[in-house]
Amino acid sequence: MYVSAMQDFTLKQLRYIVTTAINRSIADAAEAQAISASSIREAIAFAEAKLAAPLFRRTPSRGVELTAEGRHFVALAEQFLATHDAFEHAALRIPHEWQTEMRIGVVATAAAMVIPALLVDIAARAPQARFRVDEMSSEEVAARVKSGELLAGLAFNDAMTQDLAFVEIVRAPIHVGLHRDHPFAEAASIRLAQLRDEPYILLDFAGARAYYAGLFEQSGFRPALRYVVNSRELASELVAEGLGYSLFNMPPSRRMRAAETMVRVPLDTGYWCPSFGLFYARQYRDMPMIRELVGAIRRLRHKGGIESDLAPFG
Repeated sequence: MYVSAMQDFTLKQLRYIVTTAINRSIADAAEAQAISASSIREAIAFAEAKLAAPLFRRTPSRGVELTAEGRHFVALAEQFLATHDAFEHAALRIPHEWQTEMRIGVVATAAAMVIPALLVDIAARAPQARFRVDEMSSEEVAARVKSGELLAGLAFNDAMTQDLAFVEIVRAPIHVGLHRDHPFAEAASIRLAQLRDEPYILLDFAGARAYYAGLFEQSGFRPALRYVVNSRELASELVAEGLGYSLFNMPPSRRMRAAETMVRVPLDTGYWCPSFGLFYARQYRDMPMIRELVGAIRRLRHKGGIESDLAPFG
């Protein structure tokens, strides 16, 4: 029997052959597949002709058993069918994944600048997607992404671990927030020692206090602490009122009055600066929603959307 090399195995043929191997009987395989025994025989004959090798031999008890070639063929067929079944299962879940509410965590200091642009991009491509956005610290973002409570998170990479993937949006070096009339407002950069005796406005939220405490410890002095606040917005407004200086990794929102009154001067320091970006669990990298989030960030970076909003200087 001649079989054209252009003719491929069908999924049905592979399933018939695998079922025959499992049952060791053509009759039982036909019953299991709810088809005629002749259909099983045709599938076997097609494969044997295509391979030019026998897959089964008859046994004294009138059953069948695999030949050496048959064992190899069935092993490959089982592997292929398992992959196909996994594909079908994942594909059928796609509509339901989009219909499920997607939970995203974002560090509170960047939420207003990042989330709107990101969701506008995704809404244009997946209008049926629904999101819940929670604001929290970088540490909480990383912990909740790892636990599976969040699909993904947008935060600083100071809480990065090996089981998380990270897509950088922008590096976040420290800058000094000064009133625009401050003597150092036009400086190309500034060292902390130059502000030793000036009133300091401390950003005090999870992770920030320890981060900036380490910075001053490295610089070798304690700041003249005057105000303690727990939001970047309030710290920016106090700077805009001329009440002192503060330190930031992120700029103020362009909608804030402080964006016009406060200037940002790069801090001259060798202290470690984090990056800001997208966290997600590595095991979920093939989920459609994760791919869409990563794609949205890359598209916005290419257009200068998110990155220009977050860039500390310029």
